[in-house]
Amino acid sequence: MLSWSGNEQGIEIDLLSVQAATGGAAVDFAHELVEFATAATGFDQTAMAKSRDALIACAGLAVTIDAAAVIANFEMMTRLADSTGARMQTEVVADRLAIATAMGVDQVVSRR
Repeated sequence: MLSWSGNEQGIEIDLLSVQAATGGAAVDFAHELVEFATAATGFDQTAMAKSRDALIACAGLAVTIDAAAVIANFEMMTRLADSTGARMQTEVVADRLAIATAMGVDQVVSRR
């Protein structure tokens, strides 16, 4: 979704910079955004509140709501795909694994 959004806005997205929260995607609040997304995958309510407040402070409420909606959408889509037993084509899986590995997402443990 980030790469699509970047393409639509004419912004080149460097996923390694985004993963490192260096702002390489021309996002001034990249660090806070990554912290918010990371907190959303955990169980620590204090970390979630702290990261949410930090993102609101630097990016605004509307951006924070959009970020929360994207996180919720990904969670919903994953559960929906899992429940249908859908299988992705081998080449799609390989492409996504390469991106996940570059971003470090392949190291994230599922909450399920």
